[in-house]
Amino acid sequence: MMEKKSTRPISVFKTIVPILVIILSFSSCNKKKPENGPIYNKAFKQVILDARKDLATHMITGFTPGTSISVSVDGEIVWSEGLGMASKELNAPVTRDTKFRIGSSSQLFTTFLIAKLQEEGLLDLDDSFYDYIPEFPKKDFDFTPRMLAAQVAGFPESSRTQLLQQDLKIRTLKDYISEYENDPLVYEPDTYYFKSDYSLALLGILAEELTDQNFSSLIRETILDTLKLDDTMIDSQLSIIPNRSNAYHRDFIARLVNAPSVNLAPMAPALGFLSTADDLNKAAQQILEPGFFNQESIDLFHEPYQLRTGQQLNSSFGWLATVDRDGRKLLGQAGSTVGGSSAIAVYPEAKLVVSICSNLGDDMDELPVLKIASHFLKQIAPLPADTLGTPAE
Repeated sequence: MMEKKSTRPISVFKTIVPILVIILSFSSCNKKKPENGPIYNKAFKQVILDARKDLATHMITGFTPGTSISVSVDGEIVWSEGLGMASKELNAPVTRDTKFRIGSSSQLFTTFLIAKLQEEGLLDLDDSFYDYIPEFPKKDFDFTPRMLAAQVAGFPESSRTQLLQQDLKIRTLKDYISEYENDPLVYEPDTYYFKSDYSLALLGILAEELTDQNFSSLIRETILDTLKLDDTMIDSQLSIIPNRSNAYHRDFIARLVNAPSVNLAPMAPALGFLSTADDLNKAAQQILEPGFFNQESIDLFHEPYQLRTGQQLNSSFGWLATVDRDGRKLLGQAGSTVGGSSAIAVYPEAKLVVSICSNLGDDMDELPVLKIASHFLKQIAPLPADTLGTPAE
């Protein structure tokens, strides 16, 4: 006769399983929220809800896959969030850690570097560029580092077509400089404004010449590490970069497609950085008041540039410098490149900074940074009802 098997192991198992479930339930309740989770300051609850609707509407109407937003008031992040998809193919959501191509907002870091080099006494912004790099091919007119940063040095306007058709032999910043160094100026310096990638690239080469270090190392040591901008770096096609968003583009009939491959590293000082909305926000806070920079540098970023013709521009040392429709002082950045875009609005009097990043390179629909800022301004710096206007777009 077969012996009856013991049921003890089964009964023990039945006892242990419920206990484990209870323990795991308690442990999951005690888990901390992910560090890259959204930030909502309750004091701005309604403002955030209103602004979030505007941002969502922009994404829907513009078919934007993914966006991140960061808003700070007096140095404190009050709203930070990722919306949409970093990768539509992998169904990967945008988080606060998602890195985007930021386009010409990259000049923020280049002008920061040049300002620090001036603070250290390594250059004078009004010296001739040839005082520092005499071997650079002579042009018909002289120009200065200040003119390069203000983009009034006579170099041609940037071209998206040129970027897409860039020769494969252009792999470094020096390659890019050498490729176009014999081209003539297109206007007399200090008489006109052209947004020129080449002007910012020349500032990158100037920084390398002054310090005998490569641009990437200089930016990392002087700016990014000091400010703890851990999610900002120069883009690289070959490197594995955690949390880098996919890049998207519109084709000739405005369909959303994967962006064409492009090597932005040779043009890093002008448009080659990856960053997050939080890092851009933290960087922009440095121009609110002296701290990282001295007052001379703060003034450099704040004061509109005046051409020698007497015309005052609505830009300064690498920044938009103007007023909005309500007369508030406004400093800003806006950058779009293949597969990415960004925008920053800084209201110094209100100590408000709004930064947005997107994985769609789009010159048709600007990121709604001023519209988002207007919601917060109504709470932190309201205008009298008789002067309240509509924010600039």
